[in-house]
Amino acid sequence: MPEPAAGEECGWRTIDELAALVGAYCWLEDRIFELTGAWATAPEAVDGDVAELRVWSASVSRRHGALAGRWADRLPVRAGVESAALVTAPDGPPGLAEALEELAATKELGVGVGALVETVLPWVGGVYRSHLAVATPVSEASVMEVLVEARRGGSAEITGGRTLLGRLPEAGKPSRHLGEQFKRTFATKGVSPAVRPG
Repeated sequence: MPEPAAGEECGWRTIDELAALVGAYCWLEDRIFELTGAWATAPEAVDGDVAELRVWSASVSRRHGALAGRWADRLPVRAGVESAALVTAPDGPPGLAEALEELAATKELGVGVGALVETVLPWVGGVYRSHLAVATPVSEASVMEVLVEARRGGSAEITGGRTLLGRLPEAGKPSRHLGEQFKRTFATKGVSPAVRPG
């Protein structure tokens, strides 16, 4: 789905639509929290270079865990609706859950961090940017606050991760299979459950 043109809005979002978005964001941030937390605490012996990547992963994990909590706090409280049931993988892009599972199975930390920094985090930033472009402050002010914070922190993570990977000669690149899967899944940064078809 294309991003809206400047000044174009997608119309009023219902509480159910907003709840589905916030639930998807909560799921996504929680998945990044788990993934990077596993990298930070992996029991394998590490050398100095990998230790730096683990420290970076721990910091990223902590931030995304906090974001997942902030999204969970913004899930609607309504009679007959269990908030936890709203925390699910988004409908798009296809294969998102599978791609993140494959990333979690990556054995080389540098390869995983590289895929996260070059593909996943920029895509997440694009999703949040798309939502901000069409959000209405009257009904989504608290959501917009988290979107702005998440984008700012995500940009810093990408910059820091790229700098760290650039200093580590053994950081590695994603395998052809992982690279192709990620290309297909994250090819269009503008794909966002936040932007409804026009």
